[in-house]
Amino acid sequence: MSDPRTPGPTDPFGEHTPSVPTAPAPAPGYPGATPAYAPPPAAGPPSSPQQGYPSAPPAYGAPQTYAVAQPYAAPPARPSSGLAITSLVCGIAGVVLFWAVLPMLASIAAVITGHMALGQIRRSPGLGGRGMAIAGLILGYIMIGVLVFTIVSTLISLVVFGAFTLPFVFAR
Repeated sequence: MSDPRTPGPTDPFGEHTPSVPTAPAPAPGYPGATPAYAPPPAAGPPSSPQQGYPSAPPAYGAPQTYAVAQPYAAPPARPSSGLAITSLVCGIAGVVLFWAVLPMLASIAAVITGHMALGQIRRSPGLGGRGMAIAGLILGYIMIGVLVFTIVSTLISLVVFGAFTLPFVFAR
């Protein structure tokens, strides 16, 4: 047995591989007993096909080619209603330009064109843009509500607080 610390034979790449110790022989037992350790069969091709091994390795040909999966065709995009786009743009303009007079006009336009777009989409099912029309309607109604609340609260505050401050301003 060789020393495992010393390098063994070299492999094809020039590196040293350590030598592996061999297994000890089985201990003798009583007559007729089978050994606990059976040595592996000798290396090499099997001698006959009866052992379950093929007589020759299978020949490999060209790799098998598979059919390429065809992607599903996307349905053509439905054209959007111009009124729905207008409703959405006016609704956004009403929210963005809340500080000017324009939001009241843009919000009213968003509500009107949104209802017209929903009617147009209902009449022709090939036309898209229902979501844009609904979004324009929601933004238009919200901004109309905010503007009505602002106008009403301003008038109420002028009436309530004006009644107490105006006589003192003009009482000279």
